[in-house]
Amino acid sequence: MIVETVRWRRVDDDRLAGLAEGALLRVLVKDQAVRFVRMDGVLRAMADRCPHQGKSFEGGWCEGGHVVCPWHRLQFDPVTGRCRFGMASNVEVFPVEERADGVHIGFPHTTVRIFGIDLW
Repeated sequence: MIVETVRWRRVDDDRLAGLAEGALLRVLVKDQAVRFVRMDGVLRAMADRCPHQGKSFEGGWCEGGHVVCPWHRLQFDPVTGRCRFGMASNVEVFPVEERADGVHIGFPHTTVRIFGIDLW
């Protein structure tokens, strides 16, 4: 049986605690580039790779509750990952928890389970 779960990782970047509303921050988490944004007081995370042409959101901004890609002005919802105007694929988003010991991000994880034993 294949089981889809979330594997939580602590993000070791002190800048996240003070991330201002509407600000974007790129952080490498386990060799994956993640773009963090704080919207409506909640920290959100999405892959730092626009699905349109695979470029980083570096130089992008927030507008109307969406992250705007600086290359072609496509807008993505940081909660759902959906492209606002349906012109591109969705961007991958990740759950985020702000805990007492820091920020944690959840990455999808697939486990193969046989007879109740996780193989990987």
